[in-house]
Amino acid sequence: MRIGELSERSGASARSIRYYESAGLLSSRRASNGYREFDAGALEQIAKIKLLLRVGLDMVDIVTVLPCVNAPSIAHCAQAQQRFDEQIERIERQQELLTRAKSLLLELRTEGTAAASLPPGGSIRAVSANVTAGIR
Repeated sequence: MRIGELSERSGASARSIRYYESAGLLSSRRASNGYREFDAGALEQIAKIKLLLRVGLDMVDIVTVLPCVNAPSIAHCAQAQQRFDEQIERIERQQELLTRAKSLLLELRTEGTAAASLPPGGSIRAVSANVTAGIR
């Protein structure tokens, strides 16, 4: 299928598809007219790429882990396991920070006493900056 059809069927833009191809995540062949032709497996590959992006991996990580994801068993792929473990830790840190932010907001909304729990010299703005920085 041509890139336009692949884009329509996968929900990925043609620009993204060309990027995935340049990164080595997709392959195509050139028709006699020079158009890219992708096989049906490209749809599944794009779905995997989009899933990995949704769970917070970046393209550098995806280039590393996608061959493992495509393998019959990911259990023996140390690079993928390590990257997944790192991402799980990052998500857990985000959850903790979001839980603290939620508690602070609930306290402010209901009692306005959150300011009392701030460190000396602290401000809501400083706490917000710390929560935001911790999420990255």
